Amino acid sequence: MKKKLLVLAYEYYPTENANTRIIHNTCEILAGQFDIDLVTPEVDHSDQVPVIHFRVIRVPSYSFHKEKCTANPSPATYARMLSEKFLGKLDHDDTRMLERLYEREVRKAVNLKDYDAVVSFSAPILAHGCASRMVRGTDVPWIPVCLDPYFSHRIFGPEGLEARKKREEKYMEPAAKVLVAYPTDRDYLRAKVAFSDKIVSVEMPGVDAGAQAPAGLDHGDAGAGGTCVDRPVSPIHCAFFGSMYREIRDPRPAITLFNEVVKDPEIEVRFAGHLEDLSEEELFPKSGKIQYLGKLTGDDLAKNYAETDILINIGNSVDNQMPSKIFEYISTGKPIINIYKSPECPTLKYLTRYPLALNLSEEDLKTDLLNKAAEVRTFIKTNSARRVPAEEIRKTFEANTFESFAASIASAIKSPTKEDMHS
Repeated sequence: MKKKLLVLAYEYYPTENANTRIIHNTCEILAGQFDIDLVTPEVDHSDQVPVIHFRVIRVPSYSFHKEKCTANPSPATYARMLSEKFLGKLDHDDTRMLERLYEREVRKAVNLKDYDAVVSFSAPILAHGCASRMVRGTDVPWIPVCLDPYFSHRIFGPEGLEARKKREEKYMEPAAKVLVAYPTDRDYLRAKVAFSDKIVSVEMPGVDAGAQAPAGLDHGDAGAGGTCVDRPVSPIHCAFFGSMYREIRDPRPAITLFNEVVKDPEIEVRFAGHLEDLSEEELFPKSGKIQYLGKLTGDDLAKNYAETDILINIGNSVDNQMPSKIFEYISTGKPIINIYKSPECPTLKYLTRYPLALNLSEEDLKTDLLNKAAEVRTFIKTNSARRVPAEEIRKTFEANTFESFAASIASAIKSPTKEDMHS
């Protein structure tokens, strides 16, 4: 008989982001070993989720915006929520009341005694706070999984950092082990958090070599660059996919570079994604040669991915979080041009091992733009038809597969479970 696993996730499908994708894929794999109940707040269109092999329990949700609440809080509760939001400004985190309300609904929905272990995911940290209080004083093992940092998250800034650190350390006290994904683990170990001895460092998952489209692959030898695909002689399509932010992921250095690159008529460059605090007219003037496609979803996004020969990545200014986009790129086997901001950029751990990657520092672009543009043009023309074979991707990045990530969680759960603690 499978052991019962309670999974707490404050965000889950149909909310789409890197973490909900990881939670879903990981639970699908763990469902082969455990009988899983995942408890998450209700959201609009909660029925629009993929086919799953585990149970999802939706509990009433709360929000600072009344129209987004499904729980219909009383005036007194809503007043307390607003007061907590105000008090949260002291450490730049106003989630405590929402966390306790989530816990209240979870306790109504499930009985902790029915489960052999608990796993919770962050971000956000609310699921950890809920799980911590539920298991404290019990013999039910709890494994928090940290996909993003909490106390040192750059969204908060330095104000209130010590208060957030103490909050997180308090939460982790009853944890059996704490799984922390790279590069967040690097951050936590440097800070010598009180739960350092419980940390199990794991690789961020996301590599799926099956994402490569086999159609058109010629598996004959194409040299060190990998296999070749049949493609039109020109133009060569290069594209960036992802959100762009003035502070976190500033596209302007990359755009300056590719404005030089596209002076070669055989090369076309496209940017697709949401613009935050940035002007489309400023970045992509109609007189320019770089195409801006806006934010793409569904079939439009898939079509443009398929048409792209060379993928462009823009590194974050945040060095304690891993952009999931990089694993999507790696999974395609296509060549990648990576523009990074800092030698500490976490993408370098992976793209220095990827056979078809060109890594360029923003600092080098500032001082040697024309030569770097020439280097990029050569890379594009040399590698546009090359692909890294799926077998090589799986071998090189095995630790970044969902199967490996799920195995790390299963291992942590099994040592020990509640049953083992009584034997």
